[in-house]
Amino acid sequence: MAASKKKSFREIARELHLSPATVSRIASGIGHFSPETTKQVTDALKEEGYILEEPSASLPVIAAVVTDLANELYNNILTCLTRYLSRKGILLQIYLENQSQETLLAQLISEKPEGIILLGTPLSRLVLDSSVPLIHVLSGSQASYHGKRYAIFSDEYVGGRLAARQFIENGCFLPVILNNRHTSQGDSLRIKGFLDEWAGAGKNTEDIYIHDGEPFKSAFFSAHDIIAYLKAKGQSFDAVFACSDWRAYGALVALREMNCLVPEEVKVIGFDGERVSRYCEKPFTTIQQNPDMIATAAMEMLLALIHQTPVKDELQLIPVQVQRGMSV
Repeated sequence: MAASKKKSFREIARELHLSPATVSRIASGIGHFSPETTKQVTDALKEEGYILEEPSASLPVIAAVVTDLANELYNNILTCLTRYLSRKGILLQIYLENQSQETLLAQLISEKPEGIILLGTPLSRLVLDSSVPLIHVLSGSQASYHGKRYAIFSDEYVGGRLAARQFIENGCFLPVILNNRHTSQGDSLRIKGFLDEWAGAGKNTEDIYIHDGEPFKSAFFSAHDIIAYLKAKGQSFDAVFACSDWRAYGALVALREMNCLVPEEVKVIGFDGERVSRYCEKPFTTIQQNPDMIATAAMEMLLALIHQTPVKDELQLIPVQVQRGMSV
């Protein structure tokens, strides 16, 4: 009887409700994860007959707390961080914020990391020995290090302005903004930048329709359904600024289904620079974040804190750029 075929990393990840990158990293001994996640993955891999690489426990460790490993941007940043740190002989221990804060803090304390990165996490507090350097990367947490908040962010405000400028230069008058589900209009720098650029060009911001996303739908379907609804009820608009690429893709699919030509009738811009923006049927224009620059800036800042050397700026903004596609 022929031996049964091994399950792929992707199939194992799907069964464990994890990302394929998580399974791949654990299989290769790249980075560290919480004991629960590591055991869950290694047990599944061993059951399939995979031979695993064992990371060296003697290397210094930096901990990264992340909200969502399915987020492509976060995954890309973690990959860049792992590559950067491996060249310096440092391991990256990755913790998922999918447990109680008390449990997470206990794990962090037991590992005694050289430094901590909060990646995209809204963690409300972090009570650790004040000698452990801590930085925020795209994180809304209020945790601090010696009373200071060291942070790395993409320049989302400028990204919003760049998107508006693209529409203005292409003669658009009635844009729709599809906001991210968990971000209020008042807190969204992407929207603020867009509105400021629009007003600065002498255009009326009251003509802009802003939709905040639906709480129980994915970004794709939320955007798809609101654009389909607006077209069905006859609302006029000639541009869509989506605050994520999956919202942009949902809008594009809805427009196509409604026989609306892009970019001739409606122009669309996304935000983030995810793979969907490049590899869908027709690549669309988006505001691209730079995970490599984010990771490099984060590690330079964190290592400076670890080595107690001066940090020039406590807050660093990483430039964004327009990734041109066929939707504008």
